[in-house]
Amino acid sequence: MGVDVVLVRHAESVVPYAGGPDDYYRPLSEVGLVQAGGLVAELVGLGPVLIVSSPYLRAVQTVEPLARAVGLPVRVEHDLREWDSGIAVTPDYARHYAGSWADPDFARPGGESLSQLTGRAMAVLRRLVREQVDGTVVVGSHGTFVSRALVGVGVGVDWAFSRRMPMPAVYRLRFADGGVSVLGHVPETRWEPTKTAPNLNPWHPSRSLGTGSTFACGLGLRRSRSRRCGSCGTFPRCRGRSSTWR
Repeated sequence: MGVDVVLVRHAESVVPYAGGPDDYYRPLSEVGLVQAGGLVAELVGLGPVLIVSSPYLRAVQTVEPLARAVGLPVRVEHDLREWDSGIAVTPDYARHYAGSWADPDFARPGGESLSQLTGRAMAVLRRLVREQVDGTVVVGSHGTFVSRALVGVGVGVDWAFSRRMPMPAVYRLRFADGGVSVLGHVPETRWEPTKTAPNLNPWHPSRSLGTGSTFACGLGLRRSRSRRCGSCGTFPRCRGRSSTWR
């Protein structure tokens, strides 16, 4: 038995601009609201027992349709908020982000370092897991938070990965027997790990299990190369049996 944690980066949000809503109140765009509704079909089958979110409006709005579909409230957790970067709204934000990823221990005045964010992410996720005996916890959060949570479980992601992460993006972790494994993602986000921690089973569509043409899909199901999966949306099609890399 174990607890699955499904990390959800929020759907497309209104672009930040000087004088606009701050991070707490910046909402989803019209496209993002449609995307949030589309996540229900992807996630409802995982049987969530708890839905939690960053306090930021765009994260809450992303998981609200799922919460309505399964009859659960959205519980807000302040520690699921996005990185407190200390960076003002600026068109050249990418330069500042790249610098922080190059030196994750660097913190700007009034902000936190990326290493501190990793510690915060892992602490809140482990606390949420301790509250459950088993089942699935859906976590609504943000791109840098999700990226640093993946770093925390040993996946060697970097600034390029974080910058490419789509809105929305979903990653599934399993906490069991004192370890953490990465089961995959839903439906199309891809990464190539540069480092693998013990008990870590990352998923990538270009790598086989070494036993023919089968892979572990975004929902941890065994799949063939032939067609897109109707269960999780990945390509190829799932065969409907649990599987991870060996």
